[in-house]
Amino acid sequence: MIIHLIRHAEAIERSQDIPEEHRFLTPRGIKRFRKIARSLKKLGLEPDVILTSPMIRAVQTADILSETLRHRGDLLVASQLAARFGPEQLDELLNRYPQAREIALIGHEPDLGALTQNMLEAQASCALSKGGVASFKRSAGGEALFIQLVTGGGRIFTSRSKALERLQRETTK
Repeated sequence: MIIHLIRHAEAIERSQDIPEEHRFLTPRGIKRFRKIARSLKKLGLEPDVILTSPMIRAVQTADILSETLRHRGDLLVASQLAARFGPEQLDELLNRYPQAREIALIGHEPDLGALTQNMLEAQASCALSKGGVASFKRSAGGEALFIQLVTGGGRIFTSRSKALERLQRETTK
């Protein structure tokens, strides 16, 4: 199965006036993620299933992805993607969709960075940039083979070592 870990696009800043779950994408975040989604389409992404965190910014990101890819299925909300999403929760979600060949998961940092670190078997912490995508091919035994990293700025890395360098640099920002 191919798994795409996607961090939501740029959202409005945290504020006491707006609850965390209601933070929405900025116009810049929408514009940049539309560009990324077009790149993903050119790269051949065709997820059978798109799962998103229930947070507004993640749902909006999933909607842009679905529209751009002309995804035929529904966007599915997975509460597990809202917080503390790790390898156990990944296995739980993947087990719900055994027929899927390709799945996209839209969520948040630091969870997706930690999961990416786990799948890369990296020693140092990793972080996905806003709108960033890390793609893996996962075997039935759970081993993950790195496919590509698409940064929030639209750069594509197919080299595991260069992607890891970039992911680890994102943790210092």
